[in-house]
Amino acid sequence: MHAKAARQTRHKLALGAITVAASLLLAACGSDGEGNAETASAGSGDRKLIIFAMPFPCGLNDYAKLTCEGAKAAKLPGGYELKFKTGIDYTDAPAFNSLLETTLQLRPAGLVVFANGPAAQTPVLNRACDQGAKVIFYDGNGKGVKCEASWVTPPNHELGQKAAEWLIDHPPANGSKEVAIVSQQPGQFISNDQRVEGFKKTIESAGYKVVATVVTTNDLEETRGKVTNALTAHSKLGAIFSANGPMGNGTQQALKRNKRVVQLTTDGNLTDIPSVVDGTVAVNVAQAPYLGGMLAVESMVKVIEGQKVPKVQMSPSKAIDKTNAQEYLDERGLR
Repeated sequence: MHAKAARQTRHKLALGAITVAASLLLAACGSDGEGNAETASAGSGDRKLIIFAMPFPCGLNDYAKLTCEGAKAAKLPGGYELKFKTGIDYTDAPAFNSLLETTLQLRPAGLVVFANGPAAQTPVLNRACDQGAKVIFYDGNGKGVKCEASWVTPPNHELGQKAAEWLIDHPPANGSKEVAIVSQQPGQFISNDQRVEGFKKTIESAGYKVVATVVTTNDLEETRGKVTNALTAHSKLGAIFSANGPMGNGTQQALKRNKRVVQLTTDGNLTDIPSVVDGTVAVNVAQAPYLGGMLAVESMVKVIEGQKVPKVQMSPSKAIDKTNAQEYLDERGLR
């Protein structure tokens, strides 16, 4: 009898250990940390889940951090929940699509998505539409998504335009009207293409000539090397415009020993502004990711509630130079 009782006790303890382990595993899968492959159903009861999906982590840079901060600061009515699903490499469309496929198991009411290509996420997002979800694109836009409700974006054309206007108002000291552009691969990101277009159209209308376009990536060393080659090939260059912050950082490295070429860049990442304060970079045209993240989430709530929102919604921008750089830093960007 004693042996039988001991066996029953061991059996109960084993079942208890399995139950605890299973509970811990489910809790881990259901957390709202970045990039988790959550599998718990989100369709029960009145809970309305909004997923903010990006192909890069919230901690990647100032832009990503402020986007996520703004999204978290959005006002959510009772019964709503916000979760982030983020990837590691923003250029890896298959990995991001896989993350979105897993996210659909949660049956979200709405998806705010930073697309990493014009049609890269279209098939998986249309499956979300078939489940009854709504989609708002954030910054990177997509095409052909049947339940797209809005596109929340920086005024990318304006970012390039304002950089050009600043240069027109502050001509290079060497008098040169030759300029270069540092760009990502045309057609890959609409934000890049619009910034380049805004800069080029505005600067050429003022009599400047674009003598070189450096096509690169966000890799610092790649951009530094390619811009260095462009500087060698165009010795009379007066200014160089970088279409985003990471490419601006690579350009800055290439210009370390070159004080005559005016550097213009965009994004307004807080970590980049000290270079404006000390005069290394002449102007950095800032976008407002904090306000953009907030606007995207609050717009999604309206869409889920059956309200109409504009098809395109733009966050503000501002040219940051030595006259207002410290104020911009003190306020932690545009808010």
